[in-house]
Amino acid sequence: MHRLIRLLLFSAILSPLLALAAEAAPEAKAAFDLRAFLAPFHTVTLHLPIGFVMMAAILEGYHFLRPSRPLRNAIGVVLAFSAVTAVIVVLLGIFRADGGGYEPETLEHHRWYGIAVGALTIVIALVHPLVFRTEGKKAGPALYRAMLLGDLVLLSVAGHGGGNLTHGSKYLTENAPGWVKEWVESSDQEGHAEGGAPAGGGEFATVIRPIFEKKCFQCHGPEKQKGDYRMDTVEGLFAAGESELDPIVKKSPMESYLIETITLPEDDDMAMPPDGKDRLTPEETLAVIRWIWDGAKTD
Repeated sequence: MHRLIRLLLFSAILSPLLALAAEAAPEAKAAFDLRAFLAPFHTVTLHLPIGFVMMAAILEGYHFLRPSRPLRNAIGVVLAFSAVTAVIVVLLGIFRADGGGYEPETLEHHRWYGIAVGALTIVIALVHPLVFRTEGKKAGPALYRAMLLGDLVLLSVAGHGGGNLTHGSKYLTENAPGWVKEWVESSDQEGHAEGGAPAGGGEFATVIRPIFEKKCFQCHGPEKQKGDYRMDTVEGLFAAGESELDPIVKKSPMESYLIETITLPEDDDMAMPPDGKDRLTPEETLAVIRWIWDGAKTD
């Protein structure tokens, strides 16, 4: 047993050394980017501070009705976890924003609301023990509870902004009744026209653009442009992104990078839409190919 323990300890010490040696080897293909590795975990961890702040608010409400010292101590512990996880989520969010691919204005709003949530959560966690150190004072608890309520509001705004970045601005109304969608989205029509979207009734406006809007805008629309490629405007649709390859070559669908990506096997890393997203049907793919073959007209 002792020999096994020594072996495990030796392996635990040796493994990081071997990993460092492998990274430093001349033949290594690329340096390890820690920020890029950690960035996706923003999506995984962002629910933690939301849950902890919500839990603190619920416990605070219960404590207001039935106060007790053990419950007050529990609220302090929950707030401490809220602050720690908020800091982690903010840092991971900054890492993820560095990767690009998002609409700058929406990203900036989300960034600052997220930082505000983190800062306010830390302040609340620090203020809580000071406010309730002695009983009898009313101004301190009232201010603390107001800050906690404000934190919930900021969390809602920041969370909605993050949803817009990830799923597009219409993700909440995507499956809403028709009259709701018309009411919410009516203000977007002028924005589409100003952004270069066609207003006519040709094939592009009636067949091709709806395909792109349904299957592509989530990652290549107004809020998010993965690979620096935007498809909701005519100018962006024909402009090369990070690949520096022409996405659409008029009358040459097989030379168009867009056609290459949407016809790749589903398990290919370059296939679009990516794994987990709703891919184009064979009929939709043929419609896009035929549209490019006919000259990719947008009027």
